[in-house]
Amino acid sequence: MAAYDRHDYAAALKEWQPIAERGDPHAEYNLGLLYAAGQGVPQDYAKAVEWYRKAADQGVAAAQYNLGVIYANGQGVPRDNAEAGKWFQKAAGQGMTQAQSGLASIYQESEGAFRNYSEAQKWYRNAAEHGVASAAFNLGVMYDLGQGVPKNYEEAIKWYTKAADAGYAPALTNLGILYYNAQGVKRDLVQAYAWLARAQKLGDPRAGELFRTTAERMKPRDVKQAQALVDQWRPSAKPQEGVEAATFLKQPEAVPADSSADRIAPEPPPAAAPARP
Repeated sequence: MAAYDRHDYAAALKEWQPIAERGDPHAEYNLGLLYAAGQGVPQDYAKAVEWYRKAADQGVAAAQYNLGVIYANGQGVPRDNAEAGKWFQKAAGQGMTQAQSGLASIYQESEGAFRNYSEAQKWYRNAAEHGVASAAFNLGVMYDLGQGVPKNYEEAIKWYTKAADAGYAPALTNLGILYYNAQGVKRDLVQAYAWLARAQKLGDPRAGELFRTTAERMKPRDVKQAQALVDQWRPSAKPQEGVEAATFLKQPEAVPADSSADRIAPEPPPAAAPARP
């Protein structure tokens, strides 16, 4: 581990290779990590899959999770939600919250027979209750859209707020939109401004135009009040690393003119840290 920690990946490869070839599951996982990241070797997802699979078959949850990520995102292999779901399921069953969120995303986003909103809600809820901010956000999305559950803006606000408290920028934008559109709450441009300004600071690309449009509809004294809320706010929890990115980005019904839901593709979550052989 010392070689890896000092970023000497070639030395780490030399250290782990013979251990992995003797069947040590943690060394097998570590080799998969090096090949997936192109650290000490040319990036080679086929090799990463080979070593991850060896470790995954011996029960290493991080290897199972990373296999799920590779198949979900089609990294060096054809995208295969069924295969991704299989590996996420195995890691989720071992309590890995990132895998629980990944599995929920597969159930939510898949087409055809594999789509299962009930399972998506179950796994998102479990991951969200264990601190995965993107899972809380996506559970909010399900209530916001009425996916597998009755549409319930109050419940959406609850889960968006949990994600927002962890600094998850898309949740802040969606809260701002709900306050603007009076969905689940009384219309409140001060709160809409505050949430959108915070989201803009945290880097959500949707927030800027929505923030400016909201500010144009406000009186100067209301802008001053809203800005004070922005300045006072700090996330109350640190978001958990290595989770799926947002799968649904809400747009307001009244502003701007385009009211369609804006979806982006999930980003590959970072691989888990190397294990000690």
